[in-house]
Amino acid sequence: MDQYSHRYSVTAADMDTRYRITPNAILLYYQDAWARFMGCLHMAAFDVVKHNLMWVISEFNAWFSSDTAFWGEDIDVVVWNSEVSALRVYADFRILKTNKTELAHGYGCWTLLDTQTHQLRPLSALPHPLPVLPQFTTDSHKKLRYPTEGTPLNQIEHKVNPINLDFNKHVNNRTYLSIAMQFADSQFMDEHAITTLSIRWLCESFLGDTLRCRLTLLPRDQMDGVYAYLQKIERDGGEAAAQIYSEWAPRTFITDITLHASRT
Repeated sequence: MDQYSHRYSVTAADMDTRYRITPNAILLYYQDAWARFMGCLHMAAFDVVKHNLMWVISEFNAWFSSDTAFWGEDIDVVVWNSEVSALRVYADFRILKTNKTELAHGYGCWTLLDTQTHQLRPLSALPHPLPVLPQFTTDSHKKLRYPTEGTPLNQIEHKVNPINLDFNKHVNNRTYLSIAMQFADSQFMDEHAITTLSIRWLCESFLGDTLRCRLTLLPRDQMDGVYAYLQKIERDGGEAAAQIYSEWAPRTFITDITLHASRT
């Protein structure tokens, strides 16, 4: 099996207050589909832990279309490995509605850590080689560089609690995005849609840590109405835990949810 596809039904928990699928849900579907793919290859988390290994995601990049999915709709998530190096797996994805309209595409970067030392392990430590489809790469995988300085807007703190943890006993990577989305302004979200999301996870965080998230508006040509933001999340002592870059474009069309609801 070189490519994997799984169909999901969008739940109410995946929607925002405007009935649109959230960026956090897009990240969730991608990760779940890739985990299922690895399970089919007998290299999922519960397989590699037998070899004192664990998968971690270090990077995620997604580009969103202007379309959306509603509660109850089915979507297909297609994943494949497009590049494998000594230490990294780049796994690409496309998320499609059943009519083949694309909701998002992009890729994530996965690495292996030793469960005891939490140090990087080579992919040669895996029990089997990974299938690779380089001809289907959705992007170049070159390190994306964004401005890091701009206009500071706000800052919040979050105390890590047990529900923020995953089975590796560190903060679930989607928690960082959830913290970042707390800055969302209701009117801004009504009038803008996310077009680009880029996340870098830089170090692990654990139960009891205090995470500080700083929101910065980045300089760019505002003539097109697109806003770019950078959010830096730090642990106690100032150690960088995650960095999130996003772009938001004006909405040219807002779907009437009542029309959709009348058809379901």
